[in-house]
Amino acid sequence: MRVLMVGAGSVGQVYGWHLQQAGVEVHVYVRPKYVEEARAGYVLYPPGVRTPVRFHPDGVVTTPADVAAQKWDQVWLCVSSTALRGAWLAEITAAMGDATLVSLLPGLRDRDLVAPLVAPERLVIGLIAFSAWHAPLGGEPLPEPGMAWWHPPFTPSQFEGAPAAVDPIVAALKKGGCPAITGDATAMAARGSSFLLSLVAAMECAGWTFAGLRSARWAGLAAAAAKEALTISTSHLGISPGPLAWVLSPTLVRLTTRVVPLVAPMDFEAFLKSHFSKVGDQTLLALDLWISEGQGRSLPVAALTELAGELRRARGAA
Repeated sequence: MRVLMVGAGSVGQVYGWHLQQAGVEVHVYVRPKYVEEARAGYVLYPPGVRTPVRFHPDGVVTTPADVAAQKWDQVWLCVSSTALRGAWLAEITAAMGDATLVSLLPGLRDRDLVAPLVAPERLVIGLIAFSAWHAPLGGEPLPEPGMAWWHPPFTPSQFEGAPAAVDPIVAALKKGGCPAITGDATAMAARGSSFLLSLVAAMECAGWTFAGLRSARWAGLAAAAAKEALTISTSHLGISPGPLAWVLSPTLVRLTTRVVPLVAPMDFEAFLKSHFSKVGDQTLLALDLWISEGQGRSLPVAALTELAGELRRARGAA
């Protein structure tokens, strides 16, 4: 099996390494300025490992012409929602032949962007279920910097699509040591992103601390915004909000900030700040899309609008 990872950040490196462990031939598509780094290989720290390993892609490509010149079984989109918006996406999908397109994008309208570009039986939607960070994150002793990651318990990566397209992906990831299942990735991503990104936005406004997020002001706004986002996302998809709608509250926000750090193997507060500062444009895009979609559906967006405004003010003052 030959796979092309479009983007070689944390997502491309982690999934690429797991696939390679299963015997898959993994190539990466990067911008020209990153070619030498890709060819040199990436330093990785798999879960629980403090001795670095190296992920050496089997090939590096930089243009749609490079993509068209080779035969691919799968092409994985390992970029942010904001990076997705551009002419390059249509160019890549036109060049990839009859390969399966694996979209790992959590945004409200991301699927709407990729679905018209590939036949339905060749589109797989995936839900990223690991946390990755540039180590060392909090001063832990490591031989050299590299990418580390964590698979939270009971949260395998989920993939949905035609069985002929999904089954080889799930089988390869599991063989390569990555927890993975066939599931309703779109629904899980919609519900999970509504909660997570609302918390992250409020946490950034609160100075990137759990203590700040637990305050009445930010816990209350995060919960209210998450509830609005959940309603909007599930209405957009025509699915049930699920049990999350019943328990969304400031108490759940505070409980999350207490429980997750107890089970995470890294400084989770520092992880959130490090990761979501880099993809901050994606967080704001998500809020704006929820607001736009909610207004179009005559659904409440007051909390989302307030949170987006506070986030812009916080960034303007930074």
